[in-house]
Amino acid sequence: MPAPPGRIVCFGEAMLRESEGVITPGGAEFNVACALARIGTTSAWVSVLPEEETIIHSTASEANVHLEIQLSKRGIGRYMIDSEASSVVYDRMDSGFAHLNPRDFDWRTLLSGARWLVMSGITPLLGERPRSAWGGALTFAELDGTLIAMDLNHRPALGTIDTLWEIIRPRMRMFNVLILSAESLSRIAVIEGIKKPENYEENVEALAELRRRFLIPHLCCTFKRPESRNTQRRWSVVAHAFGLDSTEKDAIIHTPIEPLGGGDAWLAGFLDALSEHGHGPVSPLIGAMRGDLLAALSQRTEGDVSLVSRDELDAFEELRKWDQTENRTLTI
Repeated sequence: MPAPPGRIVCFGEAMLRESEGVITPGGAEFNVACALARIGTTSAWVSVLPEEETIIHSTASEANVHLEIQLSKRGIGRYMIDSEASSVVYDRMDSGFAHLNPRDFDWRTLLSGARWLVMSGITPLLGERPRSAWGGALTFAELDGTLIAMDLNHRPALGTIDTLWEIIRPRMRMFNVLILSAESLSRIAVIEGIKKPENYEENVEALAELRRRFLIPHLCCTFKRPESRNTQRRWSVVAHAFGLDSTEKDAIIHTPIEPLGGGDAWLAGFLDALSEHGHGPVSPLIGAMRGDLLAALSQRTEGDVSLVSRDELDAFEELRKWDQTENRTLTI
């Protein structure tokens, strides 16, 4: 099937996740593509998979993700969740994606007519070959006018954030959206010579300063803090050319069943809003609020992949508006 125009193209690895004996698919860019497709925004996922069908194929197909897959005789990476130890163990270095051939990806064709390219800082740390394909995708996206959304998504098991920042920093001018965690923001502020943040307010100032230095249209940071034993408070901040937008006063309190996948759903919600889904242009604040909501809703089900539909997202957006008029915090 020809790739649909105006789509959001996501490039990255998907793996098999094992948690308490249950196998489910997951992977940052794969999760974004599925979350977008579930809420009706056309998405494509570019990657490498084995020749035989897997749960990754079926999950993407059920979500209506357009697949652009290179086939490999190698297997799929895995990661194991240890809930008691709150740890993740990866086994991915011999996967087909880690050993891909960069020349197999015709980026001019893959990105033809695409609105956005979504990638993360995971891919360039997986090895020389994935890094080469990652760089090629960025180059062609910039040449063809495809907007680029990059989630730093630092994974300590793959390398230090200093190493990752050395790769990301020279390409900052390419990004329309860059997402950092609060922890990554703090470290990058030190690397860049900005005073190390000691609290939330200084984090916001560091975000604003980084945006001024690199002139990124949307520099985003997501926050989550424990609210009680089982609940957490989630909000985000977006620095842009006209200032800062924060959802802290409209934070969402939720009880996550699943600790992973929220950041990927946040990016899907933010891009969905920026993609003018049926309502015309929206502000970064609306995008951040939609990202917060989709992230919280996605963590109500097990597995990394969001199952949230457009109808469900719309219903909770209306509920949130009602709570705002009553000066109440949305609790999910």
